[in-house]
Amino acid sequence: MIAAELPNRRVEAWKYSDLRAAIGGDRIARLEAPTGATPIAALATAMSTGETRCRFTVGEDGDVWTSELFHDTGQVTKVLAPVGTEGLLVENLTSIAYQNPSDGPKLSAALTEIVVEDHATLTRVVQQRSWSVIDADIVQLSEVRVTLGEGAKFRQFVLAEGAKLARIETHVSVQGEGAEVELNGLYMCHVGRHADLTSVIEHKAGAGQTRQLIKGAARKGGRGVFQGKIVVERGAQKTDARQYHHGMLLEDGAEIFAKPELLIHADDVQCAHGNTAGGLDESALFYMRARGVPEAQARALLIEAFLSETIPDWTPPDVRVEIETRIRTWLGGAP
Repeated sequence: MIAAELPNRRVEAWKYSDLRAAIGGDRIARLEAPTGATPIAALATAMSTGETRCRFTVGEDGDVWTSELFHDTGQVTKVLAPVGTEGLLVENLTSIAYQNPSDGPKLSAALTEIVVEDHATLTRVVQQRSWSVIDADIVQLSEVRVTLGEGAKFRQFVLAEGAKLARIETHVSVQGEGAEVELNGLYMCHVGRHADLTSVIEHKAGAGQTRQLIKGAARKGGRGVFQGKIVVERGAQKTDARQYHHGMLLEDGAEIFAKPELLIHADDVQCAHGNTAGGLDESALFYMRARGVPEAQARALLIEAFLSETIPDWTPPDVRVEIETRIRTWLGGAP
């Protein structure tokens, strides 16, 4: 039964995101899922009413093939990027339907399985949004499992605004020589919102590259979580992997927890990670105020610049505009 699989804070990988407490174990005890599945995969499989398949095809004149998915309640999706293709996958995590409080929190769980074959490129954009005050009783879960072939590229950007508990997991297995991974993301949490970005990248073949940059901001009563693990197996020589997380605590009572990890079993690699958490740069704020910028505007501009650094150059223009708009909306105080 899934209830036995639901982790609580005593499970190290869920130390900062108590899923059992957020969902309520008794409510889920009636659902069954394959044994051995991760908690999110088990929930998504148990709740799904069917499987969605997405296959990118070889385009003409360098076309990038696009698919957009909306996940609500339960969803299992399989994506294939065949040899030499280039695709864009946009996933929206939505939970806007009304849930009677007596029935427990509204739950959304999505599982996406992606195969990027040799010399193919797949770009994935995930948007988890905080719709309204009802999100204080919503649990949003997403997990992606990516397999990369030789010379394959996987690029991802995640924007998370949190919920009662929102967790977006990314698992990447680098199976082919010379594959590249780029994982960027940002989270923004105000009172009653919890956003967890967790990732595991396993380099099993050599000459691979990983770049990861995650930033986040939390207000009083908000909690941001980053957990990132990069594993370099013994045969993955010449791997170049860099991972960085930076969090900004905007008010007393805000919480940010970060746990970056490197597990290196090869001896000819270049790997590094970094993590910082603190408040707004007061010297930069003083500089702007000294030049006539009102304090509230100066703070907003500095926070926006801090978060916007995570938006990659390859982000589609319309998606970039939407992300920047949502940052400004959040900074303006609207949920």
